[in-house]
Amino acid sequence: MDNGMLSDLQTAKAIEYLLAVGFLVAFVPFWRFATPRAAARETAEERLPEATPVPAPVPVQRPEPVGWFHVPDGLGLHPGHAWAKDAGGGEVLVGVDDFARAAIGRIRDVDLPPLGSIVRQGDRAWTLHGAAGPLPMISPVDGMVVAQNPAARVGAIESDPYGAGWLLRVQAPRFARNARQLLSGSAARAWMDNVATRLRGLIAPDLGPALADGGVPVDGIAGEVDAGAWRHIAKEFFLVDGDETPSGTNAPRG
Repeated sequence: MDNGMLSDLQTAKAIEYLLAVGFLVAFVPFWRFATPRAAARETAEERLPEATPVPAPVPVQRPEPVGWFHVPDGLGLHPGHAWAKDAGGGEVLVGVDDFARAAIGRIRDVDLPPLGSIVRQGDRAWTLHGAAGPLPMISPVDGMVVAQNPAARVGAIESDPYGAGWLLRVQAPRFARNARQLLSGSAARAWMDNVATRLRGLIAPDLGPALADGGVPVDGIAGEVDAGAWRHIAKEFFLVDGDETPSGTNAPRG
């Protein structure tokens, strides 16, 4: 092989070698540039949090009513079904409870003691007039009547016996001692549940169909039972004779 051919072959090999070196020189920076980005994408994808499942809506469950008759906190109940609540300044608000409201039903009139009258805990103080006639009720506190509630005569007792349907405001200097004879909170509610059970047992012969499903006794029990049964209810639950009228100190019919 002559020197000319050898020189051409060496030149070609040199060119191939230079091309290969050039490719490697160009590829290495590209590889270094691409590899971190791919790794970064994989790392980022690994770090992405999984989608949080959206919980299904929970149906709203309304609380079932407890007991037949409502008893709020913040007041004391007398066994004769009147309530008393501290009104501040030595005065006490007095009214009838939800049992009395349900028993009487539609109240036709209310006889309240006049201003300045003295009422005594356990003595008759006012009278509600309903379908079965008059129902005297006894005072839950001792004291002097300083205000009457006119709204009590026009339906407020039926709609809101513990609020707008209050009967009397009494100046009661011995309320702390009177309160020992009253029931409140869970004790009052337990007592009222017992009252409801006793009432159902008493009136079941007369109102069996109304109570067959264990439901709440009809409002206006006084108008659904006979006179003898009503007198029994008045004596058993309100601690008075059903046909009596108030006879407290300075407490004439108002």
